[in-house]
Amino acid sequence: MFVAAACQGSATSTPTGTPTATSTPAPTTSGAAPSPSASQSAVDAALFGTNYKPTVPSSTAPNGTLLMGEWQAEDTLNLWFSTSYSAVEAMQPAMRGFVAITSDGKYIPDLATSVPTPDNGGVVINGSTFSVKVTLKPNLKWSDGTPLTMDDYVATWKWATDPGQTGCNACAVGWPDIASIDESTDKLTATINFKDLYAGWLGFLTTGPFPAAYLASVPVAQASSLYPVSSAIASVPMDGPFTITNASKTEIDYAPNQYWAGGVSTAHAPYLAGLKFVFYDSKDGEIADFLAGKLDLAFDMTQADYPAVAKADPSVGKAESTPAWQYEHLDINNDPNHTRGNDLWDPAVRKALAMAINKQDMINVLFPGQTIQPACSPAPPGLWYAVVETCPAYDPTAAQAALTAAGLTLGSDGNFQYQGKDLNLELCTTSGNPTRLTELQKVQGYLQAVHIKSYVKTVDATSALFATWAKTTATTDCSIYRGNYDLADFAYVISGSPYNDYFYTYASTQWPELGDNSGSNDTRFSDPTMDAALATLKTAVDLQQQATAAKAVQDAYIAGTPEIPIYYRAETTGVGVHVGNWPGYSPASFGPIWNVEDWYYIP
Repeated sequence: MFVAAACQGSATSTPTGTPTATSTPAPTTSGAAPSPSASQSAVDAALFGTNYKPTVPSSTAPNGTLLMGEWQAEDTLNLWFSTSYSAVEAMQPAMRGFVAITSDGKYIPDLATSVPTPDNGGVVINGSTFSVKVTLKPNLKWSDGTPLTMDDYVATWKWATDPGQTGCNACAVGWPDIASIDESTDKLTATINFKDLYAGWLGFLTTGPFPAAYLASVPVAQASSLYPVSSAIASVPMDGPFTITNASKTEIDYAPNQYWAGGVSTAHAPYLAGLKFVFYDSKDGEIADFLAGKLDLAFDMTQADYPAVAKADPSVGKAESTPAWQYEHLDINNDPNHTRGNDLWDPAVRKALAMAINKQDMINVLFPGQTIQPACSPAPPGLWYAVVETCPAYDPTAAQAALTAAGLTLGSDGNFQYQGKDLNLELCTTSGNPTRLTELQKVQGYLQAVHIKSYVKTVDATSALFATWAKTTATTDCSIYRGNYDLADFAYVISGSPYNDYFYTYASTQWPELGDNSGSNDTRFSDPTMDAALATLKTAVDLQQQATAAKAVQDAYIAGTPEIPIYYRAETTGVGVHVGNWPGYSPASFGPIWNVEDWYYIP
């Protein structure tokens, strides 16, 4: 599943006005990972076999507290209803899944004893259906001391598929595809029987059981109230190496889970005595505290922040920059009902906008002196299913010709019009985000150069831009789920599961206004070729077949232009001198805290 990242760094230079091109850049191409025609062994090598080998500290007694920083605060920790990456970060120490994704992009067991695959017999295909067999590690308990069993997983499935669920984004991912779950007599093994062939099974296993009693503590219609950002969360049972003892908009406090028996290495109690997440109003405050030695880990940074974080004295820490499965892009509201009247329902107009955006010029302004790859497809380099694609070259003259060919005309003020009315695009992004503000100011200049008017609007990330259908209204400005925007600037963080990454974002059945409002196709993209490619991908349980089907999805994306990818991102992290067993930033949407039980404090 895509996770929208509201994390962009500070601009390093101010935007210029109308751009002038000194040369015409070549068509943008995407990076390649293993080819879809690669052998099954090559696909397996890309997915499994991590090099992660943590160090055991000299003393394993819990010691020290590490402070993590994040510049975007959360108003909910309910991952069922939030699409925010910072919520994933905050919950990762406390809630874990069957499997995890390491910093070298590999799947490894967490709560489960092994990663089931077709090769090891854990995944069995039977005609048009299949099953996945998962066994829990022994002695798992919730933080309140009650046993964690597959009864909790069955209860989670029934809760997620309850007809009374409304606006539960995560409820729509994988759970409705389950037909039944067979448990062993000891309740430690579950055979998950799917209704049909479901390609997202591997990524789906990064989620595990939720506490049955807690899920049932409120009516399903009030499910969004679970996991509050308040002191009340201290009573919520957790299955991770840490529990949350208190939560607010400014900080989250964690304590070791005395019953923890899972883990990505050996089963052991957490090495840390404590953990804290500190939330800042801006990146400037977070970076300042890291440089002053008041933070051990500074998260949610990008390429633009690297020079500032790298100023850290070696006695305090260092800056790391890690390529990530992320891409910055402009969401295009395809406006299928023609509500906004800017002709963005026409693929030719969307392609013309893409030709008007000078990606390399924007990168040069945002990241002077850095080597950043312009983006072309929704598959960043390093993903096991990525293929090379070619995007239209920056060409404002060709863009204007395409707009004219699409039936748009120039008005008396020199701007393009649709049916006698100027196109006037609302460009939305998150507030407190200097880099994104610069990006949209540059976009304004590019659009002006091809005679399209626009205006910039910044809004709160969690209550407006990324807020779910249930938390917005028909008039919430810049709500991507409500379709109240023309272009929206944010990043997508990819999970590594091609079906989960693409189906809910590009399938025509996943418009947010349809059904239970859990769909994530906020662009309202609708294309028969894409739908056909996604239908093929959906039934590709075999991982090699998934890679082949994912290529067809990427091809359809290039042809249909639901978005404008701008550049592939790297994560900058400030790593303090007190952090032991920091493995590097995970490239996936799984998050950076996947091995927190192995972290230890270096005095």
